[in-house]
Amino acid sequence: MKISLVGLSGCGKTSLYSVAFAEKKPEDTKSLSPTILYETRRHPFLGLQVGIFDFGGQEQYRKEYMEKPDVFKGTDILIPIVDLHDPNSFEQAKEYFEGLLNIYRKNNEKPKVFLFLHKFDSKDYEKELLDTNVKKAKEIFLDIFKDYDFDYKLTSIYEQDKLAKIFRDILISSYEELKEHVEKAEQKLQDINAKVIITDISGNVISHNVQGVSSGLTLRGDLRDFINACNIVRENIFMSDSAEFKGRNEEGKNIELYIFKYILSVIIMKPIEIDMESQDKINTLLNDMKLFADLIISAHTE
Repeated sequence: MKISLVGLSGCGKTSLYSVAFAEKKPEDTKSLSPTILYETRRHPFLGLQVGIFDFGGQEQYRKEYMEKPDVFKGTDILIPIVDLHDPNSFEQAKEYFEGLLNIYRKNNEKPKVFLFLHKFDSKDYEKELLDTNVKKAKEIFLDIFKDYDFDYKLTSIYEQDKLAKIFRDILISSYEELKEHVEKAEQKLQDINAKVIITDISGNVISHNVQGVSSGLTLRGDLRDFINACNIVRENIFMSDSAEFKGRNEEGKNIELYIFKYILSVIIMKPIEIDMESQDKINTLLNDMKLFADLIISAHTE
């Protein structure tokens, strides 16, 4: 899968990537340097290698790579990014995006488009002006993409959980059945009397009901190491595509890890004595995740 992040210089493309995918805190992004021409990064997600192209927004770089349209070929998802804190740049951004769409037309390609109206936060910016800018941006940009499979999002690097879910939904947007399973899992997690974290085997968080377990899409390091260690045992000792691991301490804390189809993991933290209703809901969730893993494998082979 190829994702192209595009926008004018300073709109926040690299900061978005760093917070959502690279475990950076929002305050750490202030020292990031402008992207020169474009940068390509790889990120594993649900067994796929996602290529994320971050295109530099400075005029000299835009001119250079737009004269080489082959670099945009194969884009599955286009993410144009608008800086809501800089309304004076809206018209220039519109012209840039229209030029990009012309390139895709010449390439006979029509990627999905997710427009980010970015910096939707009042950090160093007045709330009333921000609301005005959102209205203006919608008037200018929404019509550009009307002929595309299109959606728009209000985004901010200061809302990491929300940003992580936006990118997660974008990454599974091509697989409607997968999206439905994720939505059902999120609903069920609210009713389970246990801590549950659903991730892929690389530690990308799919859904959870535990605070402080992730930074953007990425699971906390110690839990990621736990999944990795168990996955090595599954592969080299059990030599099976699925496995389960259980442990407990003297205080009655219980942890279970389920790996399904070498691609999906479910961590459950619960007391040893758990009510029957919650256990039934956990069992139902595990059955759903087993089916979810089968769907992922089927989607990859289509």
